[in-house]
Amino acid sequence: MFHSHLFRDVSLRSIGYLNKVSVNFFFLVKTHLERFPTRCLTAFCVVLCIIGSWALRACSYLPNNQRLSVSDSMWLFIVTFSTVGYGDLTPTSYCGRSVAAIVGLVGVFSTALVIAVLAQMLLLDRWEKYVHNFALKADLEKERKAQAANIVKFTIKVWYLRKKNRSKLSIRYLQAQRQLFNSIDSLQIIKQKQRKLIDHCVDQIDIITLQRSTSDKTYEIAKQLTFLKTKIDSMEDKLIDMNININNTMNDMQKTLQMLLDKVAK
Repeated sequence: MFHSHLFRDVSLRSIGYLNKVSVNFFFLVKTHLERFPTRCLTAFCVVLCIIGSWALRACSYLPNNQRLSVSDSMWLFIVTFSTVGYGDLTPTSYCGRSVAAIVGLVGVFSTALVIAVLAQMLLLDRWEKYVHNFALKADLEKERKAQAANIVKFTIKVWYLRKKNRSKLSIRYLQAQRQLFNSIDSLQIIKQKQRKLIDHCVDQIDIITLQRSTSDKTYEIAKQLTFLKTKIDSMEDKLIDMNININNTMNDMQKTLQMLLDKVAK
C-alpha cells in the first residue's frame, strides 16, 4: 500500500499539507475503501477469518483438553463474528474468551462497514439521478397539462351551467365547481413538486460547474472590456491627431488665402 502513487507523489503530499490533510496510512486505507470497497472488505474478512480461526483454535480447548478442529474453530469464528452466538461451542480459556471478545467487536465494526458499502452501492449515481429526475419531470409535466385542461373544461362547464340554470344551488353546478377547485388544488400541488424536483436536481457539482462557467464568462467579458477600452483609447488618440492635422491644414489654408489676397491687392 505504501508503494501507491498517492503516497509517493510529492505534489499530492504538498496539496495535502496546504489543506491540512495528512497523507498517511489511514488516508491510504480510506482512499482504497473509497475506490475498491467490495474488494477491500472481502480481503479483510478472509484474512480476519483465517487469523481469528487460528487464534480460537490455539486458545480454546474442549472439555477433554483437546484442541478444536479447524472446522469447529471456523464455525466458532463465524458465529462470534456475526454476533449470533448459538452457544454450541464456547471458548473455555481466558485467552480464547479474549480472542472471542475481540472477534465480536471487529464483527460489529465490519457489519457497519458492510452496511455502509451496500447503502452506497444502492444509491443512484449522478447520471442515474438525472435520468430519474427527467422521468419524474416528464410525468409531472403531463399531470400539469392534464389538470390545466381540466381547469379549462370545468370553468366552461361552470359558466355554462350558471348561464343555463341561473342558480348556484343546483347539484350539477356544485359538482362542477367542486371539480374545478380540486383541479386548481392539484395544479398547485404539482407545481410545488416541480419546484422541489428542480431544487433536488441541483447538487454541489452543478453549483461548482456553474460557478466555474460564470467565472470564465466574467473573465472573457473583462478581456473584451479591456480590448474595447484599448480600442477607444487608440480612437481618441487618432481623433486628437486628426484634429491637430485639420487645424494645421486650416491654418495653412488661411495663410495661403491671405497670400493670394495680398497678391491680388497689389
